Amino acid sequence: MPTKMRFEKALLVLVVLTALAIVGQRWVLLETFVVTPDKGFDSRLHDDSPSGGRSEVELLANSGDYYEWRCHLRNGFAYPHCGFVVQLTPSHTQGVDFSRYRRVKIWLDYTGPNDSVRIFLRNYDPRYSREDDDTTTKYNQLEFSPTPGQNYYEFSFDDFFVANWWLREKAIPPNLSHPEFDNTVALELQTGSGHLPGEHHFVMRRLEFIGQRLDTEDWYLTIIVVWAVLILLFLGYRILELTGEVRERKRREQELIEVNQLLDSRSRELEAKVKMDSLTGAFNRDGIEEAIKVGLWAWRHSAQPLSIVMMDIDHFKRINDQYGHAVGDDILAGISALVKEHIRETDLFARWGGEEFVLVCRNTRIHYAQHIAEKVRVMIAGHKFDQSLQVTASFGVATLAGGRTIEQLFKAADDALYRAKEAGRNCVVAEADK
Repeated sequence: MPTKMRFEKALLVLVVLTALAIVGQRWVLLETFVVTPDKGFDSRLHDDSPSGGRSEVELLANSGDYYEWRCHLRNGFAYPHCGFVVQLTPSHTQGVDFSRYRRVKIWLDYTGPNDSVRIFLRNYDPRYSREDDDTTTKYNQLEFSPTPGQNYYEFSFDDFFVANWWLREKAIPPNLSHPEFDNTVALELQTGSGHLPGEHHFVMRRLEFIGQRLDTEDWYLTIIVVWAVLILLFLGYRILELTGEVRERKRREQELIEVNQLLDSRSRELEAKVKMDSLTGAFNRDGIEEAIKVGLWAWRHSAQPLSIVMMDIDHFKRINDQYGHAVGDDILAGISALVKEHIRETDLFARWGGEEFVLVCRNTRIHYAQHIAEKVRVMIAGHKFDQSLQVTASFGVATLAGGRTIEQLFKAADDALYRAKEAGRNCVVAEADK
Protein backbone atom coordinates (compact mmCIF):
# COMPACT_ATOMS: atom_id res chain seq x y z
CA MET A 1 0.00 0.00 0.00
CA PRO A 2 2.74 2.57 0.75
CA THR A 3 4.28 1.95 -2.68
CA LYS A 4 0.90 2.36 -4.34
CA MET A 5 0.27 5.61 -2.49
CA ARG A 6 3.72 6.91 -3.45
CA PHE A 7 3.05 6.02 -7.06
CA GLU A 8 -0.35 7.74 -7.03
CA LYS A 9 1.18 10.90 -5.55
CA ALA A 10 4.01 10.88 -8.09
CA LEU A 11 1.49 10.30 -10.90
CA LEU A 12 -0.62 13.22 -9.67
CA VAL A 13 2.45 15.48 -9.62
CA LEU A 14 3.40 14.40 -13.15
CA VAL A 15 -0.13 15.00 -14.43
CA VAL A 16 -0.15 18.49 -12.89
CA LEU A 17 3.30 19.30 -14.31
CA THR A 18 2.27 17.98 -17.72
CA ALA A 19 -0.88 20.10 -17.67
CA LEU A 20 1.17 23.15 -16.70
CA ALA A 21 3.70 22.37 -19.45
CA ILE A 22 0.92 22.15 -22.04
CA VAL A 23 -1.11 25.15 -20.86
CA GLY A 24 1.94 27.26 -20.09
CA GLN A 25 4.03 26.33 -23.12
CA ARG A 26 3.52 29.79 -24.58
CA TRP A 27 5.22 31.39 -21.60
CA VAL A 28 7.73 28.60 -20.97
CA LEU A 29 8.93 28.50 -24.57
CA LEU A 30 8.66 32.24 -25.18
CA GLU A 31 11.97 33.88 -26.03
CA THR A 32 12.38 37.62 -26.61
CA PHE A 33 15.18 39.88 -27.73
CA VAL A 34 14.56 43.52 -26.81
CA VAL A 35 16.22 46.60 -28.27
CA THR A 36 16.01 49.81 -26.20
CA PRO A 37 18.52 52.63 -25.56
CA ASP A 38 19.11 51.52 -21.97
CA LYS A 39 20.42 48.11 -23.17
CA GLY A 40 23.69 49.75 -24.24
CA PHE A 41 23.66 48.71 -27.91
CA ASP A 42 26.13 50.43 -30.23
CA SER A 43 24.30 52.63 -32.71
CA ARG A 44 25.18 54.95 -35.57
CA LEU A 45 23.57 57.15 -38.21
CA HIS A 46 24.24 57.03 -41.94
CA ASP A 47 23.10 58.85 -45.06
CA ASP A 48 23.72 58.85 -48.82
CA SER A 49 26.75 61.16 -48.73
CA PRO A 50 29.27 58.29 -49.26
CA SER A 51 27.49 57.60 -52.57
CA GLY A 52 27.54 61.24 -53.69
CA GLY A 53 24.22 62.31 -52.18
CA ARG A 54 23.54 65.56 -50.27
CA SER A 55 21.23 64.18 -47.54
CA GLU A 56 22.03 64.80 -43.88
CA VAL A 57 21.02 63.00 -40.69
CA GLU A 58 21.39 64.10 -37.07
CA LEU A 59 20.79 62.37 -33.74
CA LEU A 60 18.40 64.29 -31.51
CA ALA A 61 18.27 61.95 -28.51
CA ASN A 62 19.69 58.64 -27.34
CA SER A 63 18.28 58.56 -23.82
CA GLY A 64 17.24 55.57 -21.74
CA ASP A 65 13.70 55.84 -23.10
CA TYR A 66 14.00 56.29 -26.88
CA TYR A 67 16.12 56.89 -29.93
CA GLU A 68 15.31 60.07 -31.87
CA TRP A 69 16.84 61.27 -35.11
CA ARG A 70 16.01 63.61 -37.99
CA CYS A 71 16.86 63.13 -41.64
CA HIS A 72 16.97 65.79 -44.37
CA LEU A 73 16.68 64.16 -47.78
CA ARG A 74 17.88 66.34 -50.66
CA ASN A 75 17.79 65.86 -54.41
CA GLY A 76 21.03 65.33 -56.29
CA PHE A 77 21.22 61.54 -55.91
CA ALA A 78 19.03 58.95 -57.59
CA TYR A 79 18.13 57.20 -54.33
CA PRO A 80 18.38 59.67 -51.45
CA HIS A 81 18.15 57.94 -48.06
CA CYS A 82 19.27 58.02 -44.47
CA GLY A 83 18.94 55.64 -41.58
CA PHE A 84 19.72 54.53 -38.06
CA VAL A 85 21.69 51.33 -37.37
CA VAL A 86 21.73 49.37 -34.09
CA GLN A 87 24.55 46.86 -33.76
CA LEU A 88 22.97 43.82 -32.06
CA THR A 89 26.28 42.30 -30.91
CA PRO A 90 29.79 43.68 -30.37
CA SER A 91 31.01 41.51 -33.24
CA HIS A 92 30.39 42.40 -36.87
CA THR A 93 30.52 38.72 -37.87
CA GLN A 94 28.87 36.88 -34.94
CA GLY A 95 25.26 37.97 -34.59
CA VAL A 96 21.99 36.80 -33.04
CA ASP A 97 20.21 33.66 -34.22
CA PHE A 98 16.66 34.71 -35.05
CA SER A 99 15.88 31.57 -37.06
CA ARG A 100 13.39 30.35 -34.37
CA TYR A 101 11.75 33.77 -34.02
CA ARG A 102 8.31 34.44 -35.42
CA ARG A 103 7.21 38.02 -34.64
CA VAL A 104 8.64 41.55 -34.57
CA LYS A 105 7.12 44.37 -32.50
CA ILE A 106 8.20 47.99 -32.89
CA TRP A 107 7.19 51.16 -31.07
CA LEU A 108 7.89 53.92 -33.61
CA ASP A 109 6.72 57.46 -34.37
CA TYR A 110 7.39 58.82 -37.86
CA THR A 111 6.52 62.07 -39.50
CA GLY A 112 7.63 63.10 -42.96
CA PRO A 113 6.71 63.24 -46.64
CA ASN A 114 7.19 59.47 -47.28
CA ASP A 115 4.30 57.09 -46.90
CA SER A 116 6.54 54.18 -45.83
CA VAL A 117 9.44 53.20 -43.59
CA ARG A 118 11.91 50.36 -44.11
CA ILE A 119 13.31 47.95 -41.53
CA PHE A 120 16.38 45.89 -42.40
CA LEU A 121 17.63 42.86 -40.48
CA ARG A 122 21.17 42.44 -41.76
CA ASN A 123 22.51 38.90 -41.71
CA TYR A 124 26.18 37.96 -41.95
CA ASP A 125 27.15 34.86 -43.93
CA PRO A 126 30.72 34.18 -45.13
CA ARG A 127 29.32 32.88 -48.42
CA TYR A 128 28.47 36.45 -49.47
CA SER A 129 29.60 38.77 -46.60
CA ARG A 130 32.97 40.40 -45.90
CA GLU A 131 34.02 41.63 -42.50
CA ASP A 132 35.46 44.88 -43.90
CA ASP A 133 32.28 45.82 -45.82
CA ASP A 134 28.99 46.24 -43.90
CA THR A 135 27.03 46.50 -47.16
CA THR A 136 27.77 42.81 -47.91
CA THR A 137 25.50 41.69 -45.06
CA LYS A 138 22.18 40.43 -46.43
CA TYR A 139 19.46 43.09 -46.29
CA ASN A 140 16.31 41.28 -45.13
CA GLN A 141 13.75 44.01 -45.70
CA LEU A 142 10.31 44.86 -44.37
CA GLU A 143 8.55 48.04 -45.59
CA PHE A 144 5.36 49.32 -44.01
CA SER A 145 3.24 52.46 -43.97
CA PRO A 146 3.08 54.23 -40.58
CA THR A 147 -0.35 55.47 -39.52
CA PRO A 148 -0.57 58.96 -38.04
CA GLY A 149 -1.23 58.75 -34.30
CA GLN A 150 -0.22 55.09 -34.15
CA ASN A 151 3.11 54.25 -32.55
CA TYR A 152 2.95 50.43 -32.25
CA TYR A 153 3.30 47.87 -35.08
CA GLU A 154 3.67 44.11 -35.18
CA PHE A 155 4.90 41.94 -38.06
CA SER A 156 5.75 38.36 -38.86
CA PHE A 157 9.23 37.27 -39.90
CA ASP A 158 7.49 35.83 -42.97
CA ASP A 159 6.82 39.42 -44.06
CA PHE A 160 10.55 40.02 -44.69
CA PHE A 161 12.13 39.65 -48.12
CA VAL A 162 15.63 40.27 -49.43
CA ALA A 163 16.03 43.77 -50.92
CA ASN A 164 16.17 43.59 -54.71
CA TRP A 165 18.73 46.40 -55.02
CA TRP A 166 21.10 44.45 -52.74
CA LEU A 167 20.66 41.22 -54.76
CA ARG A 168 21.48 43.08 -57.99
CA GLU A 169 24.33 45.09 -56.57
CA LYS A 170 26.05 42.06 -54.97
CA ALA A 171 25.18 39.61 -57.79
CA ILE A 172 23.73 37.09 -55.35
CA PRO A 173 22.92 33.68 -56.90
CA PRO A 174 19.29 32.41 -56.65
CA ASN A 175 20.12 29.72 -54.08
CA LEU A 176 21.24 32.44 -51.63
CA SER A 177 18.52 34.97 -52.42
CA HIS A 178 16.01 33.91 -49.74
CA PRO A 179 15.76 35.59 -46.28
CA GLU A 180 18.12 34.40 -43.55
CA PHE A 181 18.10 35.30 -39.86
CA ASP A 182 20.48 32.81 -38.26
CA ASN A 183 23.32 35.33 -37.81
CA THR A 184 21.73 38.79 -37.63
CA VAL A 185 24.36 41.36 -36.73
CA ALA A 186 22.47 44.67 -37.15
CA LEU A 187 19.05 46.29 -37.21
CA GLU A 188 18.50 49.28 -39.49
CA LEU A 189 15.59 51.72 -39.77
CA GLN A 190 15.64 53.69 -42.99
CA THR A 191 13.51 56.12 -44.93
CA GLY A 192 11.07 54.55 -47.34
CA SER A 193 11.61 53.60 -50.96
CA GLY A 194 9.72 56.70 -52.15
CA HIS A 195 12.92 58.77 -51.55
CA LEU A 196 10.91 61.99 -51.20
CA PRO A 197 13.01 65.02 -50.22
CA GLY A 198 12.25 66.87 -47.04
CA GLU A 199 12.52 66.41 -43.30
CA HIS A 200 11.89 62.95 -41.87
CA HIS A 201 11.54 62.61 -38.13
CA PHE A 202 11.87 59.30 -36.22
CA VAL A 203 11.34 58.30 -32.58
CA MET A 204 11.88 54.62 -31.75
CA ARG A 205 11.12 53.63 -28.16
CA ARG A 206 11.36 49.87 -28.29
CA LEU A 207 11.77 46.93 -30.62
CA GLU A 208 11.09 43.28 -29.66
CA PHE A 209 11.89 40.06 -31.45
CA ILE A 210 9.64 37.21 -30.25
CA GLY A 211 10.35 33.51 -30.76
CA GLN A 212 10.41 30.08 -29.14
CA ARG A 213 13.30 28.39 -27.41
CA LEU A 214 11.99 25.07 -28.71
CA ASP A 215 9.56 24.11 -31.47
CA THR A 216 6.12 23.10 -30.26
CA GLU A 217 6.54 19.63 -31.78
CA ASP A 218 9.84 19.18 -29.96
CA TRP A 219 8.24 20.42 -26.75
CA TYR A 220 5.49 17.78 -26.92
CA LEU A 221 8.05 15.15 -27.91
CA THR A 222 10.08 16.09 -24.81
CA ILE A 223 7.00 15.65 -22.62
CA ILE A 224 6.35 12.23 -24.17
CA VAL A 225 9.97 11.16 -23.73
CA VAL A 226 9.95 12.28 -20.09
CA TRP A 227 6.77 10.29 -19.48
CA ALA A 228 8.23 7.24 -21.25
CA VAL A 229 11.47 7.39 -19.23
CA LEU A 230 9.63 7.80 -15.93
CA ILE A 231 7.26 4.96 -16.78
CA LEU A 232 10.20 2.69 -17.65
CA LEU A 233 11.97 3.65 -14.42
CA PHE A 234 8.83 2.99 -12.42
CA LEU A 235 8.25 -0.34 -14.15
CA GLY A 236 11.84 -1.34 -13.47
CA TYR A 237 11.48 -0.37 -9.81
CA ARG A 238 8.18 -2.23 -9.52
CA ILE A 239 9.63 -5.33 -11.16
CA LEU A 240 12.49 -5.38 -8.66
CA GLU A 241 10.10 -4.73 -5.79
CA LEU A 242 7.62 -7.38 -6.96
CA THR A 243 10.44 -9.87 -7.50
CA GLY A 244 11.43 -9.43 -3.87
CA GLU A 245 7.82 -9.76 -2.75
CA VAL A 246 7.39 -12.91 -4.85
CA ARG A 247 10.50 -14.47 -3.32
CA GLU A 248 9.26 -13.65 0.18
CA ARG A 249 5.79 -15.02 -0.59
CA LYS A 250 7.25 -18.20 -2.02
CA ARG A 251 9.29 -18.68 1.12
CA ARG A 252 6.22 -18.20 3.29
CA GLU A 253 4.11 -20.37 1.02
CA GLN A 254 6.68 -23.13 1.23
CA GLU A 255 6.56 -22.96 5.01
CA LEU A 256 2.76 -23.07 4.91
CA ILE A 257 2.84 -25.96 2.44
CA GLU A 258 5.05 -27.98 4.73
CA VAL A 259 2.78 -27.29 7.70
CA ASN A 260 -0.35 -27.98 5.66
CA GLN A 261 1.08 -31.20 4.33
CA LEU A 262 1.44 -32.47 7.85
CA LEU A 263 -2.07 -31.35 8.74
CA ASP A 264 -3.58 -32.56 5.45
CA SER A 265 -1.98 -35.96 5.79
CA ARG A 266 -3.61 -36.48 9.14
CA SER A 267 -6.85 -34.90 7.97
CA ARG A 268 -7.03 -37.15 4.92
CA GLU A 269 -6.52 -40.20 7.05
CA LEU A 270 -9.37 -39.17 9.32
CA GLU A 271 -11.55 -38.11 6.40
CA ALA A 272 -10.91 -41.35 4.57
CA LYS A 273 -11.98 -43.35 7.56
CA VAL A 274 -15.19 -41.35 7.74
CA LYS A 275 -15.97 -41.70 3.99
CA MET A 276 -14.85 -45.31 3.51
CA ASP A 277 -16.84 -48.48 4.10
CA SER A 278 -14.84 -50.43 6.68
CA LEU A 279 -15.67 -53.85 5.20
CA THR A 280 -15.13 -53.36 1.47
CA GLY A 281 -12.78 -50.37 1.37
CA ALA A 282 -15.14 -48.70 -1.09
CA PHE A 283 -16.65 -45.29 -0.47
CA ASN A 284 -19.77 -45.10 1.62
CA ARG A 285 -22.70 -42.79 0.93
CA ASP A 286 -20.96 -39.82 2.52
CA GLY A 287 -17.87 -40.55 0.45
CA ILE A 288 -19.60 -40.07 -2.92
CA GLU A 289 -21.63 -37.04 -1.86
CA GLU A 290 -18.94 -34.58 -2.98
CA ALA A 291 -18.48 -36.37 -6.32
CA ILE A 292 -22.21 -36.20 -7.00
CA LYS A 293 -22.28 -32.48 -6.10
CA VAL A 294 -19.34 -31.74 -8.44
CA GLY A 295 -20.92 -33.80 -11.22
CA LEU A 296 -24.28 -32.04 -10.80
CA TRP A 297 -22.61 -28.60 -10.96
CA ALA A 298 -20.64 -29.56 -14.07
CA TRP A 299 -23.82 -30.84 -15.74
CA ARG A 300 -25.79 -27.71 -14.96
CA HIS A 301 -23.06 -25.17 -15.81
CA SER A 302 -20.98 -26.93 -18.45
CA ALA A 303 -23.41 -29.50 -19.85
CA GLN A 304 -21.04 -32.30 -18.83
CA PRO A 305 -23.01 -35.57 -18.58
CA LEU A 306 -23.34 -37.44 -15.27
CA SER A 307 -24.31 -41.12 -15.20
CA ILE A 308 -24.60 -43.65 -12.38
CA VAL A 309 -24.61 -47.44 -12.30
CA MET A 310 -26.51 -49.29 -9.56
CA MET A 311 -25.17 -52.83 -8.95
CA ASP A 312 -26.72 -55.62 -6.88
CA ILE A 313 -25.11 -59.03 -6.25
CA ASP A 314 -27.47 -61.76 -7.40
CA HIS A 315 -28.87 -64.14 -4.74
CA PHE A 316 -26.50 -62.78 -2.09
CA LYS A 317 -28.83 -63.87 0.74
CA ARG A 318 -28.57 -67.44 -0.50
CA ILE A 319 -24.75 -67.23 -0.32
CA ASN A 320 -24.90 -65.97 3.26
CA ASP A 321 -27.34 -68.69 4.25
CA GLN A 322 -25.34 -71.46 2.54
CA TYR A 323 -21.75 -70.44 3.23
CA GLY A 324 -22.06 -68.06 6.17
CA HIS A 325 -21.66 -64.33 6.63
CA ALA A 326 -17.85 -64.50 6.72
CA VAL A 327 -17.78 -65.86 3.17
CA GLY A 328 -20.36 -63.27 2.16
CA ASP A 329 -18.21 -60.49 3.59
CA ASP A 330 -15.18 -61.83 1.71
CA ILE A 331 -17.16 -61.78 -1.53
CA LEU A 332 -18.26 -58.14 -0.92
CA ALA A 333 -14.67 -57.10 -0.24
CA GLY A 334 -13.38 -59.08 -3.23
CA ILE A 335 -15.93 -57.55 -5.59
CA SER A 336 -15.06 -54.05 -4.32
CA ALA A 337 -11.33 -54.62 -4.87
CA LEU A 338 -11.95 -56.08 -8.33
CA VAL A 339 -14.15 -53.20 -9.48
CA LYS A 340 -11.87 -50.44 -8.08
CA GLU A 341 -8.90 -51.99 -9.88
CA HIS A 342 -10.54 -51.82 -13.30
CA ILE A 343 -12.55 -48.57 -13.34
CA ARG A 344 -11.29 -45.12 -14.38
CA GLU A 345 -9.67 -42.69 -11.97
CA THR A 346 -12.59 -40.31 -12.44
CA ASP A 347 -15.16 -42.96 -11.48
CA LEU A 348 -16.16 -43.37 -7.84
CA PHE A 349 -17.26 -46.76 -6.49
CA ALA A 350 -19.28 -46.89 -3.27
CA ARG A 351 -21.18 -49.40 -1.18
CA TRP A 352 -24.79 -48.23 -1.16
CA GLY A 353 -25.93 -50.71 1.49
CA GLY A 354 -25.91 -54.48 2.02
CA GLU A 355 -24.96 -56.16 -1.25
CA GLU A 356 -25.83 -53.07 -3.31
CA PHE A 357 -23.15 -50.79 -4.84
CA VAL A 358 -23.18 -47.61 -6.92
CA LEU A 359 -20.69 -46.40 -9.54
CA VAL A 360 -20.65 -42.61 -10.19
CA CYS A 361 -19.38 -41.83 -13.69
CA ARG A 362 -18.66 -38.08 -14.14
CA ASN A 363 -18.53 -36.57 -17.63
CA THR A 364 -19.85 -39.86 -19.05
CA ARG A 365 -22.80 -40.36 -21.33
CA ILE A 366 -25.23 -43.18 -20.64
CA HIS A 367 -24.06 -45.42 -23.47
CA TYR A 368 -20.46 -45.35 -22.25
CA ALA A 369 -21.63 -45.88 -18.66
CA GLN A 370 -23.58 -48.89 -19.93
CA HIS A 371 -20.39 -50.17 -21.57
CA ILE A 372 -18.50 -49.80 -18.27
CA ALA A 373 -21.23 -51.67 -16.43
CA GLU A 374 -21.12 -54.50 -18.97
CA LYS A 375 -17.35 -54.74 -18.59
CA VAL A 376 -17.70 -54.97 -14.78
CA ARG A 377 -20.49 -57.55 -15.11
CA VAL A 378 -18.37 -59.85 -17.27
CA MET A 379 -15.37 -59.41 -14.97
CA ILE A 380 -17.38 -60.37 -11.85
CA ALA A 381 -19.07 -63.34 -13.51
CA GLY A 382 -15.75 -64.76 -14.62
CA HIS A 383 -13.94 -64.31 -11.31
CA LYS A 384 -13.51 -67.11 -8.76
CA PHE A 385 -13.71 -66.06 -5.15
CA ASP A 386 -12.81 -68.03 -2.01
CA GLN A 387 -13.82 -71.69 -2.11
CA SER A 388 -13.99 -71.31 -5.93
CA LEU A 389 -17.31 -69.52 -5.63
CA GLN A 390 -18.58 -67.62 -8.63
CA VAL A 391 -21.22 -64.95 -8.35
CA THR A 392 -23.05 -62.65 -10.72
CA ALA A 393 -24.50 -59.16 -10.43
CA SER A 394 -27.29 -57.13 -12.01
CA PHE A 395 -26.88 -53.51 -13.17
CA GLY A 396 -29.12 -50.50 -13.70
CA VAL A 397 -27.81 -47.42 -15.58
CA ALA A 398 -29.28 -43.91 -15.61
CA THR A 399 -28.15 -40.39 -16.52
CA LEU A 400 -29.11 -36.80 -15.72
CA ALA A 401 -31.47 -35.28 -18.25
CA GLY A 402 -33.85 -32.35 -18.46
CA GLY A 403 -34.75 -30.93 -15.04
CA ARG A 404 -34.13 -34.21 -13.24
CA THR A 405 -32.97 -34.08 -9.63
CA ILE A 406 -30.40 -36.35 -7.99
CA GLU A 407 -33.20 -38.23 -6.26
CA GLN A 408 -34.90 -38.82 -9.62
CA LEU A 409 -31.57 -39.94 -11.09
CA PHE A 410 -31.09 -42.61 -8.44
CA LYS A 411 -34.78 -43.63 -8.77
CA ALA A 412 -34.28 -44.12 -12.52
CA ALA A 413 -31.15 -46.24 -11.93
CA ASP A 414 -32.95 -48.26 -9.28
CA ASP A 415 -35.87 -48.89 -11.67
CA ALA A 416 -33.44 -50.04 -14.36
CA LEU A 417 -31.80 -52.38 -11.82
CA TYR A 418 -35.21 -53.80 -10.97
CA ARG A 419 -35.88 -54.52 -14.66
CA ALA A 420 -32.46 -56.22 -14.89
CA LYS A 421 -33.47 -58.58 -12.08
CA GLU A 422 -36.81 -59.23 -13.74
CA ALA A 423 -34.97 -60.02 -16.97
CA GLY A 424 -33.19 -62.93 -15.33
CA ARG A 425 -30.36 -61.15 -13.49
CA ASN A 426 -26.64 -61.07 -14.52
CA CYS A 427 -27.35 -58.35 -17.10
CA VAL A 428 -27.16 -54.60 -17.65
CA VAL A 429 -30.25 -52.49 -18.26
CA ALA A 430 -30.15 -48.76 -19.03
CA GLU A 431 -33.09 -46.52 -18.26
CA ALA A 432 -33.87 -46.13 -21.95
CA ASP A 433 -34.02 -49.89 -22.44
CA LYS A 434 -37.69 -50.80 -21.97
